[in-house]
Amino acid sequence: MHFPAEGSKEKELSPLASKLRCQLRDSLQIPNGFVAGTGHQPITLHCGLLAKFIAASSVAKAHGPQSCWVHFLSDQDIVDPFRIDVPVLERTGTVRRTSLRIAAEQAKFSIDAVPFARPSQRPRRPDIESLASPAASLALDKVIAAVQDACDSPNAGVQMARAMMQCASRWVNPPCAIVESRTLLACDAARSLLQKMLAAPEKCAASFNAALKIDPRSARPLRENGSRSEVPVWGVRADGCRERLDAAEAQRRFENGLPLLPRAFLASGLMRLTCDLFFHGMGGVRYERVGDRWWRDFLDIELPEFGSATATVVPFASDLGINFDTNALQQPSWRQAWWDPTRLDRDNEESPAMIEPNRVALLQAIQDAPRKSTQRRAAYRALCDHINALRKIKSAELTSLENVEKQSKSIRAQIALANDRTWPFVLMREATIDSMANSIRHHIGQR
Repeated sequence: MHFPAEGSKEKELSPLASKLRCQLRDSLQIPNGFVAGTGHQPITLHCGLLAKFIAASSVAKAHGPQSCWVHFLSDQDIVDPFRIDVPVLERTGTVRRTSLRIAAEQAKFSIDAVPFARPSQRPRRPDIESLASPAASLALDKVIAAVQDACDSPNAGVQMARAMMQCASRWVNPPCAIVESRTLLACDAARSLLQKMLAAPEKCAASFNAALKIDPRSARPLRENGSRSEVPVWGVRADGCRERLDAAEAQRRFENGLPLLPRAFLASGLMRLTCDLFFHGMGGVRYERVGDRWWRDFLDIELPEFGSATATVVPFASDLGINFDTNALQQPSWRQAWWDPTRLDRDNEESPAMIEPNRVALLQAIQDAPRKSTQRRAAYRALCDHINALRKIKSAELTSLENVEKQSKSIRAQIALANDRTWPFVLMREATIDSMANSIRHHIGQR
């Protein structure tokens, strides 16, 4: 975890930033007092993402009963809220990761529709018999039940956000509000910033692109085209897909009350302004350097500092249905044994530092003989004959090792799957997340 230094910008807002904070809180109906916040897209969260929600909830609780935390929902991104990754068992006995959809397809909307455009709906349990473990089945049922309980949500994005908070209720207190990104631009404070962008789109785009030089991969540049330069907001088509807008089109939609979604740097800046302490994950820590520069250079606003929280937690392999014999991984590789069959007779722990005496003598003879000499060629042939003789003696063991190595590759792939930190947190045991949550709270208590 990371917190801003004491006495940093979180406590030293400029008059303009303080005014914008008050306006944002009034518009969003967020109570006065200390406000923490975090957010993410409406998806099934993994523990690295859950960590920042635990942090925001815990910080708010530590500041007393007049404090709260806000769940900022990034519903401007292209995600399908109704998907969850689960482990399934293949006919070969190995486990693989697959993505299941727990709601019916909506033909009216594109596969790339933003979450707020998708309607909330009743979930359905996919007809799948190959779930790899009872734990996977229980996790799937838990998410489906939570999505069902949130069926009265205004859209699919809010529905999944509420479902995740229900699944995480053991570790996360309910937020005082779930704020969708699209509602941020409806606030008076945000509208004034939007008007500044629309009034000077060429300068806005140039400043945005200049800031991107800090981290070019953090976002796509804005198109620069004079008064018709692109602005950092998304439009939404009838099929729910987002589209890039130039200043003229954004102005037209703004005047006609059509939906506009803030892009990442605009949205995260508004979130940080709203909160006394906003928590990012590791991705946000990187790209916010760009956002800070753009807000400072174009909007003349120094954003408050932010905290960060993440975790690397993986499920028990058995809860994913993964079971393997790691003894196969202790064997020498087939390549090692092919070139030195005597490795099959030695302890694998010691073999890398050992060379059989006959090989030592033959290698020494090669080294001692003059280069390109008859003696050197004879010594090399003797070494090859020696190795070939050992291969004949060990042929059965070499064949067996080759088969074991094929199995060990599969085992290593299963180990990598089990160690993937992005499995949904509902696949973790409660005690595992308890430990993670206690660690986060301990850091907060030491602040």
